[in-house]
Amino acid sequence: MCLFFNALGHDFMSLIPVVGFLLHGSAGPLTARLGGAVLLPCFVDRPLPLEELEVDWRRTDSDTIVHLFQDGQSRPESQGDAYRGRAHFLSQEIPKGNFSLLLDGVRTADAGVYKCVVYTEQEQRETRVEIQEAERLVVTGVDEPVYAHAGEDVTLSCSVDTHVNVTELQVEWRKTDDDGDILVLLYADGENRPESQDERYSRRAEFFTEEIPKGNFSMKLRKVRTEDKGEFRCEVHSDTDSASTTARIAALGESLEGLVLTCIPAYLILPCVWPFRDVLQLQSRQGTYH
Repeated sequence: MCLFFNALGHDFMSLIPVVGFLLHGSAGPLTARLGGAVLLPCFVDRPLPLEELEVDWRRTDSDTIVHLFQDGQSRPESQGDAYRGRAHFLSQEIPKGNFSLLLDGVRTADAGVYKCVVYTEQEQRETRVEIQEAERLVVTGVDEPVYAHAGEDVTLSCSVDTHVNVTELQVEWRKTDDDGDILVLLYADGENRPESQDERYSRRAEFFTEEIPKGNFSMKLRKVRTEDKGEFRCEVHSDTDSASTTARIAALGESLEGLVLTCIPAYLILPCVWPFRDVLQLQSRQGTYH
């Protein structure tokens, strides 16, 4: 504050200079959902004259401009290709000193640290905000192969970890072989699609319906056949990402079901030795056999 005094030493005017401002940002890292939107905060403590103001949003690891406000207006033509059409100022908030940035259609590559720099004729301020690694679509299974006898039922594991609603996912189980991929089982538009199954797996392959809301898309395969041996792939697709895991049915043994075993009793044969064999032979030669 500047004070002006008259000749008698009394102040008659006090002015608050239009210099010095505080810039606020995020209190901590932000977590973004793939395909969703995230707001990167950047605002000053009071409105500033827009004509002499410049706001520059960039990543800290690149010179690419995420967005720019200059000469009293947004400059979308200055944006890097990766952000054009996705990064926006909140136009109605700018006169209030709010230069937060709305980033749409979040991608995995958007993770990182961003800086918002506000320039006036007198000074500049900077704040930073981090977008943590965007939530990915994580699909897991079991590394070990599954062993079974022909005719038995098996379960092939496939679990999905994501914040995307499972009804928005498409899940495909496929059998991979030299002839290409065979569609074994399909989940799409929030429900099972048995009509899409290959006829070889019709009524044999199914999801555990009650487990789907938990992200469990494991498959039950009934009455395993010899030709089922090999690799199966569980593919999961969202609007913005895809991931998969594999499961393998190892060499199949023969089923014991229906096998008839005939048991033949074994007889115990005991040796019988005549202790007077030599005497008999001698008496026989002498003609004295009785």
